[in-house]
Amino acid sequence: MADEKITNIPVMEITVDDGSQRVPIKNKFGEEVGVFYFRPTDIGIVDRYNKMADRFDEITAPLEHISIAPDGGTVDGATQEEVDALHEAEKRLYQAVDYMFGGNMAEAFFGKMHPFSPVNGVFYCETAIEAVGKYISAQFEQETRKVTKRVSRYTDGYTKRGKAGGR
Repeated sequence: MADEKITNIPVMEITVDDGSQRVPIKNKFGEEVGVFYFRPTDIGIVDRYNKMADRFDEITAPLEHISIAPDGGTVDGATQEEVDALHEAEKRLYQAVDYMFGGNMAEAFFGKMHPFSPVNGVFYCETAIEAVGKYISAQFEQETRKVTKRVSRYTDGYTKRGKAGGR
């Protein structure tokens, strides 16, 4: 056995189209600030998004009594307690976003800009989450129309005959 030559055995794998899409995240100037992978066919993402949106106040609760500087990553006149509160809120947000997408996607959205940076009077993360919600809704609606169209090709004749035949 020691003299046997070991040959390369091809790795067995299964590739399944799970509907994943590579989606660039762009700023208002069209510059790419990140990339995330999204499965519009994942019906669970709507529920996970809604849960995250419902929990947003809980996620940001540690920020209630601190003053965030314009860069979003520091706390004006910060005590250690305030810095810890900012980091706790950031950790909660990252966990919620990663849970929603089923992977490390928070970095795609907040890798180049701190999530609690103020933009037009709201946190950047709120703007990003709202944009994701609109995107999910549009993609899910599009996929639902495709399924409905496909199913109707198979059921259309049955439903017309059922009505005509009185059964």
